[in-house]
Formats: sequence, structure tokens, C-alpha cells
Amino acid sequence: MREGGLGRAFASLQFREFRLLFLATIVAHFGEQIQQFANLWQIYTLTGSALQLGLTGLARAIPVIFFSMIGGVLADRLDRKRIIVFAQVGGGFFAVILGVLSATGLIDVWHIYVATFLSATLNSAAMPARRAVIGSVVPRHYLANAFALNMSVNQLDRIIAPSLAGILIALVGLPFTYAINALSHMITAISLVPISLGAAPARSTRSPLRDLAEALAFVRLRSIILVLLGMDVVAMLLASYRPLLPVIAGTFDTGPTGFGLLSSAPAVGSLIGATVVMYLGDVPYKGRIIVVAVFGYCAAVVMLGWAPWFWLALVAAAGLGLTDAMGSATRGTVIQLMTPDALRGRVSAFQHMLQGGSPALGQSFMGAAAAAVGYPAALISGGVVCAAICLSIVLRRKDVLDRDIETLAEPAPLGPVSRNPIPAG
Repeated sequence: MREGGLGRAFASLQFREFRLLFLATIVAHFGEQIQQFANLWQIYTLTGSALQLGLTGLARAIPVIFFSMIGGVLADRLDRKRIIVFAQVGGGFFAVILGVLSATGLIDVWHIYVATFLSATLNSAAMPARRAVIGSVVPRHYLANAFALNMSVNQLDRIIAPSLAGILIALVGLPFTYAINALSHMITAISLVPISLGAAPARSTRSPLRDLAEALAFVRLRSIILVLLGMDVVAMLLASYRPLLPVIAGTFDTGPTGFGLLSSAPAVGSLIGATVVMYLGDVPYKGRIIVVAVFGYCAAVVMLGWAPWFWLALVAAAGLGLTDAMGSATRGTVIQLMTPDALRGRVSAFQHMLQGGSPALGQSFMGAAAAAVGYPAALISGGVVCAAICLSIVLRRKDVLDRDIETLAEPAPLGPVSRNPIPAG
């Protein structure tokens, strides 16, 4: 029976556990987006420095790079739900600390860096588990829809949270903003407790290093994964724009309200992009969607740097969100379709290490470049170089444009790895 347009777009919500996880994710992302906005604005008001704004990316990058793979091993060995709940509780605690420091006037920039570092450490341990459980609660045929729908949650929160945070900061100050984030973490942790996210992985009798080596061997054999992630890494290293949004808003003299709008614009575009992927579902030629999205992202970065008017900067920011969402949702679907459940935590960790660490490092690089040559030149040159490198990658690996790239480079069996079947729902 063929689903109608609306039903097709929200098809994965028919599965109870994913539906409950989806609702919990809405609350979690809402608080996280509010805190990220508050962190950037507080650093900008304390220092006015594009370089110090970019250093927030470095504070997020270090844990992602060094701890993601550890989180992946844990996600394939321990109860994934417990990992996620623990990370939510810890994130709420750090938000409370920042709120208290802000309310008492004792806040300093290094406090924000430390809280960002510790929160990113917890998220790096929990992110592989978050991605892995999606493949455990929906059938494979619905993975594309589930990933796009999950991404739409993040983007919907990015539309609402920054604008709301900007208004709250202007009206009642930063401590209340941090308090909302702490509350969202607690609500998410409590709401996850009664949800069944699949059985805990079978306890491995091998060493963690062997588990890690197994995942890396799988990724090497499925080299198309490295190609797809490589293009994303290039874009995130050379064209990360988020830490410059306060500077752009300041250039147009729009204050925290303008910063909120600029921060929300990519989320509007992302929501549109994720909705398109949700509706398309499991389509062929996924690699072509990813390639077009990467080049579209590079073009939007150039437009953001060049924009002489605030409204055009908003359009460019929306374009960045649209192209990023279409590429990310499709890329995540391809990787999950290639990966057996027993390896999903570790492969997701590898993906998160690159996709989470690269933007953070890129933000630090972009902050330094903007401080040296100005944000327009930094963004324009970054977008152009990114497009040139990605073009060379596509020309060398034209198989990324094939019809069914999720079936490419089928690896030889990797010993004890088993494919746990997912119920048809």
C-alpha cells in the first residue's frame, strides 16, 4: 500500500520507540541550541574577538577527535540508553554551573571553554549510541526517513531556539538562558528511561583495541565511506561559518536580535532540506545528492562572505542550512545502510569524529582567518578552495555518482560480526 505525501514524509514515526525517541530529541536539541547561542554571545560581549569565538570550536573539537572512538566502542559493548541518559544529566549539570557563574558576575571566558569542553566530551561518548539506536528501532527501508526526520528536529530547534535566546538575553539576561538548557537536559533524561531502545549489545570478550581495529578495517574496505566523509571534512575545515555570525550581525548593526535571525536562518534552510529527503525516502543515486549538496554549500559560503545587505546574508545562511541538511541526512543513511548493527556504534563514532571534529577545528581556523584578513575574505576564499578540492575528489572517484553506492565495495566477512535483523514493525 503506497503512503500518501504527508504519511510518506513521517513514515518512521509509525514505530513507537522511534516516535518517543523523536520527542525526547526535540527537547534535548532545543536546550543545546540555546546554550550554544548563549555561549557565543557571552564570549562576544566579554571579548569582541572573532578569534576567541573561534576557540569555542577548538574546545568542542578536542573531545570529538580524541573521545569519539572510545564512545563508539562503549556503544557496541554497553547499554546504549544508559550512555545517552548519563550524558544528558552531565550536560544539565554544566549548564547549571554556567548559569550560577553568570548570575553572580563571576563568569569568565575560560569557564565557558571548560564547560564547552566537558559537554563535548560527554556528547562524544553518547553520539555513537544515539546514532546506533536509530538503526535498532526502525526497519532498514525507513532509515533514510528516520535520519532526515531526526535531522529536522535539530533544525526546527535551531529556528526557534536562537531567536528565543536572543530575546531572552535582551529581556532577562544569560542566567535564565542557561537554566532553560539545564531543564531541557533533565526532562530528556527522565523521558528516555521508559523507552526501549533495543537490547544491550552482547558483551565482547575481546580487547577494546581489537574492537576498534575491526571497525577501522570495515571502513577501509568500504572506501566509499571515506570518500563521502572526506568531502564533508573538507567543507567543514575550510568553510565553517557559525563562529562569524556574531561578527556579521555586528557589521550590519543588528545586535542580538540580528544574531538570532542569522543563527536561525540556516535552520530554516535545513528544515526544508531535511523535509525533501524525508519525502524522497529510499531513492537511488544518493551520491549525486551528496555531491550537489557539497557544491551548493561552498557557493552559499561565498555568498555569505560577499553579501552587502543583511537580507542577502540571511538568504545565504538559509542556503547553507539547506545544502548541509540534504548532504548530511543522505550521507548518514548511506553509511548506516552499509553497516551491520554490531558495528554501528564504532562506525558512527568514526563518522562523528570526522564530522564533529572537523567543523570545530574549522571554526577555530575561520576565526583566526577572519581576525587576520576580515570575515568576507575568509569566507569567500574558504568556499572557493573547498569547491576546488571536492571537485578533484569527485573526478578521482566517479563511482560516488553510481546508482546504488550503498552496495559498492562489498567487504569480505569480518570474523564474528553479525547482522542483527531489525523487525519489520
